[in-house]
Amino acid sequence: MRHIVLPLAALLAVSTIIAQERRLPELSANLDALLNFGELWKWSSEDFEKNYVLKLEDQEKQQKAPQFEWVSSTKDRARFSRHMFSNVETNLTMFGGSVKVEEAVLEFVNGKAARATISFYNRGDSGDIEVAEFDRMFKTIGQNLGQVMKVAPKRQIMSANAALPVTSWMWNSPTGIALLEHNEYNTPGRATKPEFLRLKLAAPNQADWSMGKLAVGVQRMELLKRVTKTPEGDVYISGVPMVDQGQKGYCVAASCQRLFEYMRIPCDQHEMAKLVNVDAESGANMMTMQKSLAKIDGAFKVTFKPLINPELYYSGNGKRRVSDKEFLSLIKENVEKGVPLLWGLILGEKPEDPPLSRQTRGGHMRMIIGYNLAKNQVLFTDSWGAGHELKRMALLDAYDVTMGLYSMAPRGF
Repeated sequence: MRHIVLPLAALLAVSTIIAQERRLPELSANLDALLNFGELWKWSSEDFEKNYVLKLEDQEKQQKAPQFEWVSSTKDRARFSRHMFSNVETNLTMFGGSVKVEEAVLEFVNGKAARATISFYNRGDSGDIEVAEFDRMFKTIGQNLGQVMKVAPKRQIMSANAALPVTSWMWNSPTGIALLEHNEYNTPGRATKPEFLRLKLAAPNQADWSMGKLAVGVQRMELLKRVTKTPEGDVYISGVPMVDQGQKGYCVAASCQRLFEYMRIPCDQHEMAKLVNVDAESGANMMTMQKSLAKIDGAFKVTFKPLINPELYYSGNGKRRVSDKEFLSLIKENVEKGVPLLWGLILGEKPEDPPLSRQTRGGHMRMIIGYNLAKNQVLFTDSWGAGHELKRMALLDAYDVTMGLYSMAPRGF
């Protein structure tokens, strides 16, 4: 989990003083430009920055109220979020301001906008919602999409490997594709409730497996091509998508989404959080992490394998029953196959590069994606957005803070 403390001055300059108190700035963004397919699919990252205001690392230099942030250093994913800051909300809307948005992620492929995912509702961020209000929101979005796309939608057949029962409607036009999805709820005989409502958009030539298109899945040889070696001794897996868990304790869900996207298995962290029963505020402790991951095994038809089991650690008086040499061997074996490992650990006890803030402590899940034998280092990535794609820790330090280590790959790998 990540703990961030942002002082008021670090957000924006104060606009008004009332009764000697500072009032937080009003942050907002209308996302209707994401529906203008004729222009959107032409946008480069530079064009995007001209239309929306980037959140700067140095908030003292922020001249305009920020609207989005880059999730990756390569600027291939941009993220709007209602919770971009911990102490002030961003008002995100679509369809002329008639529908509120929780989060939106725009993807760039080969330098151009290619796909977008808009979350209108997810229970982790939004809390519970009345069914009548959820139905109203769904119908409003559907009616507006029909007017924008100028085509009638078609009901989609649920994928055989879907983790949760999902209702999907697709609008397919010459300028773009839209897929509106929500979990099935109010099912007779079952106590279910609305969990998420999301819209996926894609350029006509970018409707991949994430848009419900049938795919054979990732192949073993393709993963081997992702293994990168440098003259300095780094051996690491490239191409792991970045997902920012934001202010929530979704480290397990976000890490799994990244792993599954890498494996071409569709799911987002909100859907995953429902499966693993993760609390948005507290996240997951080490024991619940393993139980959560075991649930995902059958739901996504992947093979879950505990390589270091926290239950053994706690029952064995702190002994992992895996040596540091075996720890390195497990990492090497999987990295060289192009398979990232899910890594449960305790933060704040050992140094790492780049260093964590002093406030960052507690249970967490990362992904181990590489090693360096010459420097005795473990290479890993955090689900914290840009700047966290590739990080390092001394091998023995990584071993000392490890509570759990897991592989999760398509069956047959």
